[in-house]
Amino acid sequence: MDKITIATSSGTLWLTLVSHFGVGLIALVSGAIALFVAKGGKLHKKSGIVFTVAMMFLGVTAAVISVSAGKSITGGIFVVYLVFTAMTTVKELPGTGRTLDIALMILAFALAAEMLWDGFVVWGLPGHSFQGVPAGMILFLGTTCLLAGIGDARMIREGGLRGARRLARHLWRMCFALFIAVGSFIAIPERVAALLPDVFATPIVRGLAVALVFIAMFYWLWRIRGREFPARLLRRSAIEPAATS
Repeated sequence: MDKITIATSSGTLWLTLVSHFGVGLIALVSGAIALFVAKGGKLHKKSGIVFTVAMMFLGVTAAVISVSAGKSITGGIFVVYLVFTAMTTVKELPGTGRTLDIALMILAFALAAEMLWDGFVVWGLPGHSFQGVPAGMILFLGTTCLLAGIGDARMIREGGLRGARRLARHLWRMCFALFIAVGSFIAIPERVAALLPDVFATPIVRGLAVALVFIAMFYWLWRIRGREFPARLLRRSAIEPAATS
């Protein structure tokens, strides 16, 4: 079917697209703030909460838009899974426990299987892409989801995570969700140019935006693996190094 856009849509679908776009901008700004400011401070916590809510909304609306466009909803569900598990890693929800962890692990493996299968199918298509999405990206997301599911299994087997490992789980999942948000925004140069100066729509700058997310992620992963930093970070952010169920 034809590509769904705000200009060609109406009614509920139009409202979904507009809200998806608007909340997406909020997610990008709040995610960037949470990623680059000092961890554990008030600004980090507040921006992180905004980012979490915004990304979960984006995941749900992305699934709705995908259904309307005849596409797979796995991408949207994957975003919700990433952000939800990142959030509950450091702040467990009341009434949740091992059963929910197992359910989320099964979900991760199911999503990974779907994305990897789609990736191999798309690889066999002319140009190794489908509706503008390259097979390599689908396989990359599927592999990441598979690794997330394996991480869930290890956490369940060990009875929870503590200290730096707990923070690392929270960090990489939030950062990967931000990567998806950034990648979705910069995928269309015209959209970038409509909101920002033309220089931001160039391939180099768009590629740099994605690279910065991973550079910052690996930097913080390196920091929290230091001998003293995890303890300081835990005190500053009031995150108890207790095991999650």
